[in-house]
Amino acid sequence: MERTDPGRIVAFSDGVMAVAITLLVLNIDVPDVPSGAEDELGDKLFDLLPSLAAYALAFALVGRYWVIHHRLFEHLRTFDGTLMALNLVFLALIVLIPFSAELFDRYNEESIAAAVFGATLGSAALVNGFMIRHVLRKEFLYERDRAVSEPFGGAVTFSLTILFFLSVPGAFLSPVVAEVLWVSTIVVRYPLRWLAR
Repeated sequence: MERTDPGRIVAFSDGVMAVAITLLVLNIDVPDVPSGAEDELGDKLFDLLPSLAAYALAFALVGRYWVIHHRLFEHLRTFDGTLMALNLVFLALIVLIPFSAELFDRYNEESIAAAVFGATLGSAALVNGFMIRHVLRKEFLYERDRAVSEPFGGAVTFSLTILFFLSVPGAFLSPVVAEVLWVSTIVVRYPLRWLAR
């Protein structure tokens, strides 16, 4: 059955994503420097660089998902139970990103930690792509607004999803391979969108 009040879905989704982004920064601990050894603070802050890099990547990805999600839902004419279910699965995966980012931060030399992070990112991207395809296929958008969401439900989105999923076996070659694939999704998005046009 179709419904016509997406405002509550948007408010709930925005809240969940805001919590996920907040949890990301809570994973970074303030350095503990003994009294009288304040000159070690610089070294301790330097040691936080990998944690800050994991935070920055996860923040960028969750932020990007929020922008895409917001663009999709602000143009909805109507929706159905399938879209609500896909949205809940998508949000469940978004909330897992802080956990998987912290897991990778703590165990960044362990392949399994990188694989979990990559699988979480890939799963979120996949469900996001399915959600957009569902909206486009069911024509839940106003016709004038289809062009806003179509690029995010096509080959570009699924190409990036493949890169995230490739990082899972790549992590077992080396966690660095997985990291390169994650960062590449930010870089290759622009040429892929240009090719898609």
